[in-house]
Amino acid sequence: MAYKNDIFIIKSLKNGDRSTFEQLYSNYYQKLCTYLLNYTQDRTVIEDTVQDLFLSLWMKRNKINIRTSLNAFLYKAAYNGLVDKHRNLKIKNEMLSSYYHTAIVQSLEVDSDTSKKRMEMLDACLASLPERCREIFHSGKIKGMSYKEIAKEYDITIKTVEGHFSRAYRLLKECMEVNKQREKK
Repeated sequence: MAYKNDIFIIKSLKNGDRSTFEQLYSNYYQKLCTYLLNYTQDRTVIEDTVQDLFLSLWMKRNKINIRTSLNAFLYKAAYNGLVDKHRNLKIKNEMLSSYYHTAIVQSLEVDSDTSKKRMEMLDACLASLPERCREIFHSGKIKGMSYKEIAKEYDITIKTVEGHFSRAYRLLKECMEVNKQREKK
């Protein structure tokens, strides 16, 4: 059951009271970010998660149905948001990894001239990655190191390794698509 003050805050939110929302935001934003540091050191992911939580709270304010304290609700929602982001990032990385694998297989299946051009294109795209991102990607894909091994070698978190891989896949995909468009012209 929500506390009396929580009930007042929830009613105010449902009525679209921006000052109540701003006060809630200012009271909880930093606390929620600090709480999520227990689960990841990636401040960008943390800030995005908390921002998304407050955006969702405002957008869905008419449907708010809190059975616990507002405090417990916000902390639980922040945690669940972080878990969802991690799950989505993992799925995205798996999809990008599959795309990368498919791109390499396809480039090897075509005739040797086209294959040579695509491999050169892929090499150029790999070379265009930011240095740290390229090194980490190379460690995983060429050296066959696990995320955990890479994190230890570079003295970074596994989440940071995942972030580098996600960025590398995205940049490689964009680069390959741009080069394919140039090739068609």
